[in-house]
Amino acid sequence: MKISIKVRFNSTYPKFEKVMPGKYILYIPEPQTDESEKFIKGLLSNKLGVRRENISLINIEKDGKWNFHIGE
Repeated sequence: MKISIKVRFNSTYPKFEKVMPGKYILYIPEPQTDESEKFIKGLLSNKLGVRRENISLINIEKDGKWNFHIGE
């Protein structure tokens, strides 16, 4: 399954919203770093109930949309 997440860094408070099936908005109070992918994978693992190893990043678009593949 493919999901798209619009990531908003430097937000006021953390928040995870489902916009449509397979589309989410994630607000993170920290700036984007090299560890951001690991942090987002951990959050997705907790929120969606899948193992972290089954989540892989497909790409990051210029508009801030992160596309992930959720495996079995």
